[in-house]
Amino acid sequence: MGWKGSGFNFRKMEDNHIVKIFGMQGSWAGGSVCCETAIHFDFIPDLAGRSNDKTTYGSCIIRKRLSPKGEGDYHWPFGNKEEETIKSIHQIWKTFKTYGPSFYDDFDNFPIPFDSIKVQDLSDRNYKLLGKYHIHNHINFAWLLKEINQFIGNIESAKDFAEFGIQETIGHAHSMAKDNRGRIDQEYIEINRKRFEIG
Repeated sequence: MGWKGSGFNFRKMEDNHIVKIFGMQGSWAGGSVCCETAIHFDFIPDLAGRSNDKTTYGSCIIRKRLSPKGEGDYHWPFGNKEEETIKSIHQIWKTFKTYGPSFYDDFDNFPIPFDSIKVQDLSDRNYKLLGKYHIHNHINFAWLLKEINQFIGNIESAKDFAEFGIQETIGHAHSMAKDNRGRIDQEYIEINRKRFEIG
């Protein structure tokens, strides 16, 4: 299917700047594995600072966990016998072929849907991309939208997301200070100020 990778992480580069990502993660309790679909972009590093040929789903903002029913959390068991593990592998493959494409297809027309998102949309803490993909970190998402808008030439929108991201960062720093004897993490603020610079 054109995917490349090793171990638990696989990628497929597309001509539309989208990097499709598939990954597996063992349960902390052992005995099972979960699988994640995700996307990133070929023009920026991921959240860990890695290039797109090394990124993993854990460093992606937009992702969705696979499930045999298409929704929710799911872990496939390894089983105590080889045939049980092989059965789980076949189930993962079937689930990936059934539900993976619908996730990736949602982003085939880049820069749609990102070019129509406005800063006001992010004021909703329950905002979901395309109405179905939950965003867990609004600061990181604002950074991503700043980068995308800058890449496609929407500089005013990029500036809007940069300003929003910095405001959110400062607010988050003050919130964290409550658990840190009132000390505001200035390094955290400065790191994010640099991330939100318009290049």
